[in-house]
Amino acid sequence: MKYAEIITAELGLRTRMKISLVLAAVSLLAACGPAPAVAPGSPRDAPLVDYHQHLVSPAFAPIVKLPERDGAALVRELDEAGIERAVVLSVGYSFADERKGLADPDRLTREENDWTSAQVTRNAPRLIGFCSANPLRPAALGELERCLGLPGMTGIKLHLGNSGVSLRDPAHLARVQGVFALAQRLRAPVLVHMRARGGSNYGAEDARIFLDRVVPTAPVIEIVVAHLGGSGPGYAPQADSVMAVFAGAAERHDRRMANLYFDVATNVTDETTPAEAATVARRIRQLGATRVLYGSDLTPPGGSVRRGWEIFRARVPLSAAELRQIANNRTRFAR
Repeated sequence: MKYAEIITAELGLRTRMKISLVLAAVSLLAACGPAPAVAPGSPRDAPLVDYHQHLVSPAFAPIVKLPERDGAALVRELDEAGIERAVVLSVGYSFADERKGLADPDRLTREENDWTSAQVTRNAPRLIGFCSANPLRPAALGELERCLGLPGMTGIKLHLGNSGVSLRDPAHLARVQGVFALAQRLRAPVLVHMRARGGSNYGAEDARIFLDRVVPTAPVIEIVVAHLGGSGPGYAPQADSVMAVFAGAAERHDRRMANLYFDVATNVTDETTPAEAATVARRIRQLGATRVLYGSDLTPPGGSVRRGWEIFRARVPLSAAELRQIANNRTRFAR
């Protein structure tokens, strides 16, 4: 072959090789490029964390009259909703509700906390465990400290209503302060269901007591007030009187609000009226969306974790930026 022909053939081969490389690069870039836009309401729009969840143990199922629900079942629901993690609140406190008349409630509380720890550990890191106990039980502080040493158990759940606690009772207040002092010493966050049993003798006064007498005992830890100060489903006037106190404190930049958060578990349902939804939106704006956490609870609105979030998004008149902020909020204990 002549020299000129050799050069021409070599140049042709190099050209073909370059074209092949370019085509391969284009194909790779197409595969790694941005994903197609996701329609509103899809899992991609979901919160990072579901801050209010429960499991149903074999011991708890007959009490709550629901099917058993273990950690793996919850993780499957999170996957369907596009949620990364969930805070699992032990229901150990429920076994010490004196109305149930259960024998050896302290043992049952311990066993429930142990079971919750095992489920959280088995499904790590998707689940974050919170211990619980009825603060009126003499064994409560010892059990909470023991439980916080279990694998996967990060914080404390207090259910004042189920436990028969009223912050207006000085003896009850002292027991609650003791739990918060323990949480402060161990640097454990607390999620508190503040609403008193039956909703009686409960309202703005309780929020003021909580800010004046409870929060100062635990100035460093993160505290979550469940259900926007109520219980759900829905958002009752009692809850709004509680939230008016917290919202006013936030607007005044009260230092006691520094580590306070509020979850909206079951506060917004398919039955929520436009007026109620507008009130919820107003309180959220007064608090600041950075303080608001999304939670589903054991029986979420719409019957599923994903549907509960979709209902909240659709019903509450918040901006896209505000909803995005709530969805992306991540507390220190959930990182």
